[in-house]
Amino acid sequence: MLGYVPEQHDFLTDALAEITGLLVSGERGEAVLQVIDEACMRVLGVAAVGMLVIDPRGGIEVVAASDEQARFVELLQSQVDEGPCLECIHANEVINVPDLASARNRWPTFVPAALAAGFRAVHALPLRLGGRSVGGLNLLHTSELWLTELQQRLAQTFADLAVLGLSQERDAARRMERLAEETLGALNDRAMMGQAVGLVAGTLDILPEQARMMIGLYARRYERSARDLAQAVIDGRLDLADLTVAASETS
Repeated sequence: MLGYVPEQHDFLTDALAEITGLLVSGERGEAVLQVIDEACMRVLGVAAVGMLVIDPRGGIEVVAASDEQARFVELLQSQVDEGPCLECIHANEVINVPDLASARNRWPTFVPAALAAGFRAVHALPLRLGGRSVGGLNLLHTSELWLTELQQRLAQTFADLAVLGLSQERDAARRMERLAEETLGALNDRAMMGQAVGLVAGTLDILPEQARMMIGLYARRYERSARDLAQAVIDGRLDLADLTVAASETS
């Protein structure tokens, strides 16, 4: 099993700085994906990296590959409609195959070809946009490989950054408009939360910090956005006693 070692810290920091710099500057997705490929290999210790995405027509396309062997494996999956990355995309979940040879029955066409290409382990992570799977990040290795929890979290972070690189606005003017829209939205949300906190604190006779904590606990417990919950408090659609119950059950 390969693990994260301290010497990789500097490269991880540099890679994240480069990726975020490319995103902020509006560079095309290809440049971002190239850095992500290299970061996955250096930080996670895998031999090769590939990415598949769903194209607007519903097909599956290869958008990145660290080398020709990885490109072959990704293209194969899209053509034979089987393999860990395809399954990852369709199921919208991580597919870990630390011992690829044991999965021959699962993917009878893909596995022999991937083994012949020299790969012995595959880990596929979904590329998600708005919670929906739009592609997959494929980590390939030439020996059996189990990812640690930390490695898997880092891999998903790289997958999320890849989605940002593929989906961001290219037009500079539109990016500025989007920034203005998001800024105004954030300010409105902050004002709404402040009003909700004030209502809860005043009604329950508690400190604002306690009221904010109760709203946050309720939102997480019932998987609601803080904005929607704040609006429900302001509109009187939420019984404030429920906040107290949720806080006591969580503590």
